[in-house]
Amino acid sequence: MKTIRSYAVFCFLGLACTSCVSPQKMSSSPERWPQANNQAIGHGVVTVDDPSVFSNVFVISDVHGMYQPVLAILKAGKVIDQKNNWMAGKSLLIVTGGSIDKGPQSLEILSLWIQLQSQSSAAGGGLIHVLGNHEAEFLADPQGDSKAATLLDELKAQNLPLTELTSMDTARGKFLHNEPVVARIGKWLFFHSGFLPDMSWSDLVTKSQQVTAKMDYGNDFLIGSDSLLKAKDWEKNSSTMKPVLDRMGQAGIFGTVFGHQPTAFGIKGRSAAKASGRLIKIDNGMPPEGGSHPGSLLVFTNPSLMSKMSYPPIKVILPDGSAQDLTPE
Repeated sequence: MKTIRSYAVFCFLGLACTSCVSPQKMSSSPERWPQANNQAIGHGVVTVDDPSVFSNVFVISDVHGMYQPVLAILKAGKVIDQKNNWMAGKSLLIVTGGSIDKGPQSLEILSLWIQLQSQSSAAGGGLIHVLGNHEAEFLADPQGDSKAATLLDELKAQNLPLTELTSMDTARGKFLHNEPVVARIGKWLFFHSGFLPDMSWSDLVTKSQQVTAKMDYGNDFLIGSDSLLKAKDWEKNSSTMKPVLDRMGQAGIFGTVFGHQPTAFGIKGRSAAKASGRLIKIDNGMPPEGGSHPGSLLVFTNPSLMSKMSYPPIKVILPDGSAQDLTPE
């Protein structure tokens, strides 16, 4: 039986509804996914066991308020139409964190994700936005977050209170608090830093659920120096990369897609696959701080192959609509 699970107490993003102790198996037919409970928190890890329910799996990361470039990329990938509405049918769009701060239109970006989440669910697809360190650090200390100056200026310019983003009573606040830590799609992980800490998969799932249920966004598990959202430079040499690859193998994971570092692998301005394709970086450095590089959209063109322990067909779509195969380097 095909299963789609969320390690959570409540329904999440229309993907699943489970017990935190014994996940309930459900039909993976997109038409039968339950609607999200917008008050739900404590998701931790969202799991799709059978990615073949999707026609494509799109991935983007670290857009950091760059609203107009994001629209251009999504249109180039035929994810949205000219009126910015979902047109990708039963596709899944994953955002691996980093939507706020740095760029000028974080609020518009959040509203776009909320709109596309609803429209994609209605079309039989979905949108998953996992936490990035910027989202977690802001939620942990909104007024003391030094990285949030641009975001706070946006709120002020639009005469919006801080509770627009911190309260569960607003659409944007619900969206931020509903973000899981990790998405596991078949044999692939999608999360912000790409760094798997030295712990078992079951312990990682439990801890992810605990910190999000408590809204403990300042926990070192999320934003410590060697955390799921903030670890850096672990991919730059074989001695620090190998333990991560080993832990992936122990968890039955073939590949990990991550953002967070625009210069991961020592490569700037583009996506890249390393370690025989098991590690893929997709932070292109879109905001001015990252070099104002054009963004791109990663596409798993045959999601059924994401359930295998091998590298599947993956393309990179550029803002001009051209597509390139992502070949491991």
